[in-house]
Amino acid sequence: MPKQKSLTKVGLAGGIAGSMEIAVTYPLEYVKTNVQLQHGAAGTGSGYNGAIHCFRQTIKTNGLRGLYSGCAPWFAFAGPRSAVRFAAFEFLSKDAPKTSGFDFLCGLGAGACEAALCQTPNQSIQIKLLHDASPAVVEKRYSHLPFFRACAAIGRHHGILSFYDGLAPAVAKGALTNCVRFVGYKGILRASGREENATAMESFGAGAVAGAISAVISQPVDTVKANMMGLDRGAYKSSLDCARAIVRADGVRALWNGGGPRVVRVFFEVGLQFALFGEVSKLVDKLW
Repeated sequence: MPKQKSLTKVGLAGGIAGSMEIAVTYPLEYVKTNVQLQHGAAGTGSGYNGAIHCFRQTIKTNGLRGLYSGCAPWFAFAGPRSAVRFAAFEFLSKDAPKTSGFDFLCGLGAGACEAALCQTPNQSIQIKLLHDASPAVVEKRYSHLPFFRACAAIGRHHGILSFYDGLAPAVAKGALTNCVRFVGYKGILRASGREENATAMESFGAGAVAGAISAVISQPVDTVKANMMGLDRGAYKSSLDCARAIVRADGVRALWNGGGPRVVRVFFEVGLQFALFGEVSKLVDKLW
């Protein structure tokens, strides 16, 4: 990434890239979250045998549109999330040496900023909507409502702070995944001598590999976060208590529930974001 980029341009390019990417990858997020929520002490009891079964049953029951159920918060926050992430990394790294150690620290900070400002309310709303739409919830309160009315209803029933349910695991996951992604992405391109002039395909490849690794490493944190943000989040005293409850109910392997679709989604998500960010940045520079 060139030195001293305008943070406004970086944020704009990141926001556009994030909005474009989520339109492609959201169905995998939908499947992953539903598989995660059906297990544990407060499981939804959806009866999915895995990611493929969830995918097929959703299409059979609700058609392709069903795979975009609960997508409104993701589309609302995708642009701001990506803008905050790239702008924060640019700000933190503008005077830092180009080393993996500093990429790690700057990625850590960028991920924490993204999670605290955008990711937590984004996923808290989405997970509550999907949890409400599950077969285990007989009386639907939110999932049938338009997005803003659903948000208002969630705020009335659970309080404004419910939009920040699961903040601790969300920040931990955001910091962990982004430090791995930026270290991996920058490291791969730096090793090949293509950091400053990578093509879109090179950026996609480096970002996709880094993203997949980050998903595998952070999956247990993501599973805990999903359950902490659900409608039954009050069943857990803390993130650690939630993890223990999941393990007691379904074993250690349950912490990796939804891992398959998440790895695939993050592979494409991060690859697309880095590739689109580079191309959109060039376009923004030409137009502005």
